[in-house]
Amino acid sequence: MNPQTITLGNSEIRILSTVKGLVSESDIVESEIESFDPDLVALGIGPEEVNGTREWDGEPYDMSGWDEIYGLSLRKIVGDKGVKLPPPSFSTAIKVSDSKKIDIIGIDMDEESFTEAYTKNISTWQLFKRGRLEKSMSKAGIEGKTPEEIALNMESLIRELSGFAKLERARVKAMLTNLRVQSETRKKILAVIEISNVSELVVELKQES
Repeated sequence: MNPQTITLGNSEIRILSTVKGLVSESDIVESEIESFDPDLVALGIGPEEVNGTREWDGEPYDMSGWDEIYGLSLRKIVGDKGVKLPPPSFSTAIKVSDSKKIDIIGIDMDEESFTEAYTKNISTWQLFKRGRLEKSMSKAGIEGKTPEEIALNMESLIRELSGFAKLERARVKAMLTNLRVQSETRKKILAVIEISNVSELVVELKQES
């Protein structure tokens, strides 16, 4: 999961990249929390998703077409038991943080902000192009010899659609803003972020450090 540590003001921020859904990352996240001993765990999901993951009742997830294709592509590499929802890196982070009384938050856009950004950037034409992309993905799958390659290659395909690229950049900006705010009062922050957004987020953080 390739952790990277950045100092922002008086705060030490440890960025832990995650491949969404990968079961093997559960132990890594638990180990990072134990060793780094943060006073805040920040997840690259929306604030509402933290409690939703915490209280998940076992019902099937409502997934988009390309999320299903992503899951199938991962399973071809790690097997059916190697992929799970809710994403183990996030659910484990919540479970361990709760047990250790560590504050945990979602630093991605909240539902209202995401809806506004989606409406602003995703036109009918973008949705049409997304449908064509999903059909192409379903036939060819997502290339990659490792889970990391699959996650990054999928994101690369998605970002070929300009509206979705803008939406992802808006998500990174939201995470950056929230980390900046938290760094003003926190000494050590462990941030668990989807691998596809880590590089951009790290660049932005280093510019401010």
